[in-house]
Order: sequence, then structure tokens, then C-alpha cells
Amino acid sequence: MTYSSTTTRRAKLAVTALAAAGALMLALATTASASAPVITTTTFSEPAPDPNEVNFGCAPYGYGFDVLSSFTVTRHSILFFGETGNLKKEIRHVQFKGTLYRSDDLSKTIAYAGNWTLTIDVAAGTLTNTGLARYSHPNGSGMVALDAGKTVIDLATFDAVVDTAQLGADWERGVCSYLAT
Repeated sequence: MTYSSTTTRRAKLAVTALAAAGALMLALATTASASAPVITTTTFSEPAPDPNEVNFGCAPYGYGFDVLSSFTVTRHSILFFGETGNLKKEIRHVQFKGTLYRSDDLSKTIAYAGNWTLTIDVAAGTLTNTGLARYSHPNGSGMVALDAGKTVIDLATFDAVVDTAQLGADWERGVCSYLAT
């Protein structure tokens, strides 16, 4: 089975998330125990589209522009540690809202948002995404595209072992088509 570059990006982001969780684990190991999860909430924003940070390109769908974004993300993480202080599992609830922009005409926009749960199970060696990863709608009404479902990635191979989610390419195609009008 062939997976889109979006699935590959998600896998790479998962590894980055796992590495960040490991660093956090080391920093918190002295206070963590098997019975007390560590809970954190982080909010960050990209308030304006940055032409140097392309969200994705529309060339694969026949358009000559890229998609830029602005957004606000809130991550609520729950980290579980074993008796020795090693990270066993991280459950991350992610919510975001933002705007996607056509790179060559910033007046062409579409809203996008997401609400999903990412679970990193260190013992099982898996990363699981469930929920509504992202959706897009003009002016808060009518769905143009969405990317929802469940994906389980084997962190040793980056292969998706379960994938009921829509392809990220389908969401990208819908957004590109909308921004082209």
C-alpha cells in the first residue's frame, strides 16, 4: 500500500513528538512516578502566513500556487511514567483553528481547524491519531474537505498498521480547488 507524503510527514512528526516527549521525560524524571501522570497545556500561534513556511503545495493537483497558514494550537498532554521514570505513554489532545492562504494571492482564504487525540505508546512502539485531524470550510459554513479517522503508525518502521482516515491528499486537493476559484 502506498501512503501519501502527508502520512510520511505525520510519521516524521510523530518521531519528533516522541523525541520531545523523551526530553521532557528526562527533565521531569525526578518528580514523576508510576502513579502520578504529568499534565501540561501549551498554546502557540502563527498569527500571519509566512511565505517561507509552505503548508503544502498545490502543484500535484494542477495548480501553480502553494498554501500558507496562520493558526492557534492548544495541546493538552498527559504523560505516564513507569517506576524507573521512563515514559510509558503520552496522550495528547490537540485543537487548532486557523486560516489557509493562497501563496500568490493572500486575499484567497479558507478557514481550517482540527480536534484530535495523538497517543504515543512507548511499550507498544506505536503512535495513534484519532479524530478530526483537519477540516476546511468557507466562512464557517459548508464543508469543503476533511481528514478524519484513525491511523496507527509503527514507530520502528513508520508503516501505518491501521489507517481508516481519509488520505491527506484528498483534503489538500479540496483546499487547492477551493482556493483556485
